Amino acid sequence: MAARTSLAPLTADADLAMAFEVLGQKWNGVILHTLATRPARFGELSTAVGGISTKMLADRLRGLLDAGLVTHDRLPPGPATYTLTPDGQALLPALEQIRSWSRHRIS
Repeated sequence: MAARTSLAPLTADADLAMAFEVLGQKWNGVILHTLATRPARFGELSTAVGGISTKMLADRLRGLLDAGLVTHDRLPPGPATYTLTPDGQALLPALEQIRSWSRHRIS
């Protein structure tokens, strides 16, 4: 009878789990990537993202604000705009990699 070797227990990476608490929610990555171009008003984001309800967009923006990835500022003169924070900007290379992965996967 062969001796059984015990395998080390699997553990999920805590940092990755925390990141996907935000990034794993539908639309968050798309919203962040859209804001990479420039600050935008709520209506502009709604149009740019498309297919997202205003309620869902408001909820997702609130979550991104709470996570410190987006700010909501009133730039005089004009309406309030959403802008990426430095932490939000730091995610852009990862989002571009995911975008590239998706393109190659579909081709």
